[in-house]
This record gives sequence, C-alpha cells and structure tokens, in this order.
Amino acid sequence: MWKASDLSGLRVRRRVLVSVIILTTIVSVASVSKEMSGSEIDIVTRIEKGTDWILEQAVEYQKGRYAFSGGVGKSDEARIYLEDNARTAWALANYHKDLTSTRHDKWLKASVEFILEGQTKNSDFNRYYDMKRGEWVGSGSFYYWNAHVIALLAQTAFTMRQLPERSIEHTFWDKVMQKIGACIDSWTGVAMKADGSWEISYPESRPVRVEDVGMMLNALSCLSGYEKMWGDSGRAEKFSRAASKTCDWILNQQEMSQSSWGYGGYYDDQSRTIQASLSNGRVIFGLLSYWTFIGLTVQEPNYNLLRNRMIAWTDGFVVRMTDQHGGPGENRTELLISFYPKRALVAAEFVRDLMLIWVDLGGSYYWSLTELTYNWLVGKNEMQRDMQQMNEHMAWRGSFSSGMQNSTYVDPESTTEITAECVEAMLHAMTIDIPEFPHFKYPVASTIVSAAALLIILTRRRRTT
Repeated sequence: MWKASDLSGLRVRRRVLVSVIILTTIVSVASVSKEMSGSEIDIVTRIEKGTDWILEQAVEYQKGRYAFSGGVGKSDEARIYLEDNARTAWALANYHKDLTSTRHDKWLKASVEFILEGQTKNSDFNRYYDMKRGEWVGSGSFYYWNAHVIALLAQTAFTMRQLPERSIEHTFWDKVMQKIGACIDSWTGVAMKADGSWEISYPESRPVRVEDVGMMLNALSCLSGYEKMWGDSGRAEKFSRAASKTCDWILNQQEMSQSSWGYGGYYDDQSRTIQASLSNGRVIFGLLSYWTFIGLTVQEPNYNLLRNRMIAWTDGFVVRMTDQHGGPGENRTELLISFYPKRALVAAEFVRDLMLIWVDLGGSYYWSLTELTYNWLVGKNEMQRDMQQMNEHMAWRGSFSSGMQNSTYVDPESTTEITAECVEAMLHAMTIDIPEFPHFKYPVASTIVSAAALLIILTRRRRTT
C-alpha cells in the first residue's frame, strides 16, 4: 500500500502538481462551458429550488409554532407527521453543513422542536398532530415510525453538534440526543430481543420489516458515536453493543447465495419472499451508519465483513435492479423483477447509499453508479423527463415528482418526504462532485477545490484490507 511519501519518487514537487492540475482544469472548464446549453440546470440551483418548495409547506400548527405538512393537496393535510419533519430536518442539516449556510436554521430548529413536542411521557413519539382536533395521535407502543424519527433525528443532531459552536447551539442538540436516548432506554427492554431483532408494532397486522430494524441500527450507531465524543463512555458502550447485535441480525437477512434470485439483497421480512428497493436503501443506510460509528467504541471492527456485504449488495441488488439509465426498479421476487413504478424516493436512497459506499471503498465503479442514478433523476432516462419539476405549475415548482408509473407516464404529485430526500441526495452528490455544477458562476473556485480535493485523495492513507 503506497504512502504520500512515495510521491517523492516521481520527482514532482507538490506545488508543480497543483499548477498542472489548475491549468488542466481551467482548459477543461473552458471547453465544457462552450458546449453547455444555457438551459442546463446546475446542482446548486436544484438544491435551492427543492429547499424553497419544502419551506413552502410550513404551517402554523399552533400559535407561534411551525412545522412542515406532507405536501400540496394531501387528503390528510390537517395531519402534520413527525416523520416528514424528521426528514426535513435531516435535509436542512445537510444544507447547513454542505453549503456552510445558516439561512434555514430557524426552520430546521422549528421542525425539531415540533418532533420533541410530539414525544410522550413514555418517551415514544406520536405519529402526527391533528390540526383540526388540536391533538397528538398515534402512541402507546413502539410503532415503526419511532425508528425512523429517532434515526433521522439522531443523524441531524450529530451533524449539527459537530459544527463550530459559534454557528449553532450545542446545548440544544445535546438535549435532542438526550431525548433520543430516553426513547431507546424506555423501549429497549420491551422491544429488543436477545438475537438483535426488534419487536416493532404496526397499525395493521404484519411481520416486522427489516427496513425498520435498519433504522433502529442507524439510531443506535449514531447515538453511540455521540455519547463517545461528547457524552458518557458507559452509555456509548451500551448503545454500541445493542447496535452490534442489531447489525448481526440484519446481516442474516441478506441473501448471500450467488445461485439465489435474491443474491445481495435484503428481504423485506422473515418470510424471505420479496426484496423491495426502498426497504433495501434504508437498511443499507443503517449499515453505513454502523460502519461510520462502530470504530469509536470497538478497537478492531470487522470492516472486511461489512465491505464484502456492501459489494454483494451493489453487484447483486443495485446493478440488477436498475435499468441502463440508472432508474431503480420497485421490487423483486423469485418469479419476476417489477421495474415499475420507478420512484424518485428510491433513486434518492440509492444516490446517498452509493455515495457513502464510494467514500469507503473508493474506485470509479461506485462513483459511476452514483452518477448514473443521479442522472436518471435529472432527466437522462428513457422518457427524457426531469424528476424535479423546475418549470411546472407553481404548486409543484421545485419539488420532485413521485416518479414513473410506467414507460409513458410520470406522476407529478410530490410530497415533503420525496422532495426532502431528493434534496438530501443532491447535497450528497454535490459533495463528491457529481456533474451539473454551475460552471459559469464558479469556474475558478471549482478549479481550486478540485485541485485541493485531488491532493487530499493522493496523500490520504487508505485503509488496508
């Protein structure tokens, strides 16, 4: 494995290397700029327009208190869901981090305060607030939405807690993590089993979804990392042990037989009859969170096991479940693959997950897969249809459509969940230099950033396998 010092053998000084990169990139930018159509939309504009649409969904649910509704024209528009607000908060936290902007922090904080207000005396979370009836609804058991809310809330709080204190309130985010910890403390004894599985409740009778256990893994991993860095080491170890058990159970839900129709994918539940793309995306998000944080509490994590499982998932599930344009299929069973509907929500999950896998594994392969699905979202698909509605009716402008229902129809309806997750995916794509950057406005800045990024990559000591 080579080191940064090995560059000395090339007899090229770092300053010269930077100069060459800058000159090359300037020429490249000039060339690309000539070929670009004025109608192309850069990624920063997409992020801003998508965020603007989300902010338009803000409602005053009580006097002086604001939260985000589910979207335009929803039949249950009087219901303000905690999960929608958790996804909005996570998107706005990434907006702050990646664009280094406090512009939307008041809305970020408002959405989080709404969620905390929806926590019960038993520390679980209500499903929604009914504005017509003026009451909170959906609590009393460890329902599946608790896993999603605390996972997204934990990711949000951890992201914000890492930022310099001059730009955010550390005490506020510490309080958020304490509330998440209280939820897990209150329900672990009831809901978590010895084998790492979780007894999760649903409004209807159904088996526990692996997706929801994946979100619990996400929350446990993030909370253990928080406690290790800013809290109590004993609690960090406690949450880390729970995360490790949960991770082991989830890995057992992945099909690893290469002769099986389901190779690489995670089954939706223990019936092991179907693998859905949305469920897989969210399970992988949980595993990637575990991968990120486990090294803080475990001296020698089995990264090779996780790495091999990510490779199997990418090759066995993602590649087989996406079309030549990067469009994600809906699900697969032993009998068939259902490619429609191709949903923007699933594409956003894949973009984020593949980007994070690329960060850990490196190589052009995972970057290219990320780019392919990103391109499907922005119109390089079989219908040449942009999933972000940049020129549509005012009510939808900036939002992301539900997706392709079939080969001829795109459903224009959007929701806060869809658009928030797609904005999050755009922010992740931006951090690894997926195309559509604003070449005309920022050519010099992007050149310098590219040169610096390349040097960092060249001089970074990679993990040994």
